[in-house]
Amino acid sequence: QRNAVQDFANFYLLVDVLILDDVQFLANKGKTQEMFFHIFNHLHQGGRQIIMTSDRPPRELSGLEDRLLSRFKWGLTADVQSPDFETRIAIIQNKAQQDGMEIAPQVVEYLAHSVPTNVRELEGVLTTLLAQSVLTRRDIDLEMAKGALRHIIEEVEAEVNVDFIQKTVADYFSIPVALLKEKTRKKEVVTARQVAMYFTKEHTTHSLKTIGYHFGGRDHATVIHSVQTVSDLIDSDKKFKEQIIELRKKFVQK
Repeated sequence: QRNAVQDFANFYLLVDVLILDDVQFLANKGKTQEMFFHIFNHLHQGGRQIIMTSDRPPRELSGLEDRLLSRFKWGLTADVQSPDFETRIAIIQNKAQQDGMEIAPQVVEYLAHSVPTNVRELEGVLTTLLAQSVLTRRDIDLEMAKGALRHIIEEVEAEVNVDFIQKTVADYFSIPVALLKEKTRKKEVVTARQVAMYFTKEHTTHSLKTIGYHFGGRDHATVIHSVQTVSDLIDSDKKFKEQIIELRKKFVQK
């Protein structure tokens, strides 16, 4: 058994690139950490590449030796988030093109809304949809997508329209719906209005001009500014991001 462990360690001492997923699972495993410490040092001193992933940044990892944590901080730390709506659209279109699939824009948007998590799930959904299309010899349309994927993806609620979004957002921020359409510049109203515009852009096919019309006749530039402001706050304000995640759940039913 000792020889097997040594052979295991020797193998990783020879690699050019070491990729370790879910490094947090090394917590409280003293012997494994000891072995990894020596492998890490050997590879680092030899100029080899080491790539690690975890569900939290190094400073929040517990159950790991300080000497390991200090080494984890030597490299570049990147926070990889779930793809946003526009990125999911691009992923679906690119994958469909690679697989020779023709998917209507409304189907692409439906999938992007319904699979908000990660790239692997998106690709799995597309594979399922392609197989269904080949087996039934049918073109991929919205009806087929909903029918084929109803047990795999989260269904977007059918009644997600401007009125529903406005009422949901207004209730969340505890303000009357009418204020979303008025010219008041009170901070809480402006924030709620921008959030409602953001979700209207995300969950409907309305043009910017039409969205502005539903919010007191505002122009398309105001809608663009509102959507960008919300996107920026999601990236910079953790509490605001949590509010958006909580609100988004109200527009999706499992």
